[in-house]
Amino acid sequence: MAVEIRLLGTVEAVLDGRRTNLGHARQRCVLAALAAEANQPVSFDQLVTRVWGDEPPRRPRAALYGYLYRLRQALADTGDLALVRRTGCYELVADPDAVDLRRFERLTEDARRARSDTERLALLDAALGLWRGEAFAGLDTPWLTALRAMAERQRFLVETDRTDVVLRLDRGGEELARLTARVAAHPLDERVAAQLILALHRTGRTGEALGHYQRVRRLLADELGTDPGGALRAVHRQVLQASAAESGVRRRRVVRPA
Repeated sequence: MAVEIRLLGTVEAVLDGRRTNLGHARQRCVLAALAAEANQPVSFDQLVTRVWGDEPPRRPRAALYGYLYRLRQALADTGDLALVRRTGCYELVADPDAVDLRRFERLTEDARRARSDTERLALLDAALGLWRGEAFAGLDTPWLTALRAMAERQRFLVETDRTDVVLRLDRGGEELARLTARVAAHPLDERVAAQLILALHRTGRTGEALGHYQRVRRLLADELGTDPGGALRAVHRQVLQASAAESGVRRRRVVRPA
């Protein structure tokens, strides 16, 4: 029976397309703490910290035994996954692709090695398509919070990598809405600013592109006391030069009266 462990959203286990009952939040924390490092042993002390932080129950070993027993029951119908107890540690044994977080990482690595931008875009779309919302949604321990922040940062980088590919394929118009939202969420991110400037320019909105550069330049000066970095300045020069060249072509095409 095919199994999926989903961490990129609400923590779920899906058996042959049907969600199975994983129990309450603390029990789902146990599965998430093991699935995030599938096929790697997690010590008892590590697992306690991941599930309870600095406030473990009076008898954490007994609590973990109970949670693992019920999780094994919930996942008993699949032979593709096992919750294994070893000396001093526990391990989730599974195909790495059965865990969406691990599959996301594998797809993004494959995208970096892709031979063409078309192939790279398909792989990045497949990776981003695994996300169903906030990672580990509804679960809140210090370890999961830190892992969530790392996963969200990785997602953001993959989104920006995808935009670079779309721009190289000259499909920047498709990205304008997403880029506008991303700029609003990350106003000081120069890579995102450069992407929006290029997308605006390539869709005939050069004035808006140059205006956005000036807004970012002022914001960087006001908030960080810095000037735009080399990459953003290079994009600005590229747009200025292209705009000047286009203006020159238009002037030469003007038919002067005799």
